Amino acid sequence: EARKAEREAELRAKIRAAAAKRADAGLSHVHLSEKRDKKLAKYTVDKIPYPFTSREQYEQSIRHPLGKEWNTHKAHDELTRKRVTVAPGTIIEPMAKHRKAAQ
Repeated sequence: EARKAEREAELRAKIRAAAAKRADAGLSHVHLSEKRDKKLAKYTVDKIPYPFTSREQYEQSIRHPLGKEWNTHKAHDELTRKRVTVAPGTIIEPMAKHRKAAQ
């Protein structure tokens, strides 16, 4: 019976240690799920996209709303305008293959 009590004490200690490592350890009124959300995973990126040099820059650009409800008409047009414009009927030459991509 002493052995059983010892195992239970060890188990309680492991549970307390695991609970202390949680992100919501100090918040008694909050429970944060630490599971990976598979539906949300398709919206995350592995590395920072090209024009950005830091994670903070990328996250700041995502946080900025683009809708007409939050921006003036002029600002909305500037934020959502096309980066490259081509006149109608213009023939666009295909991109040349890179040597590494061809191999």
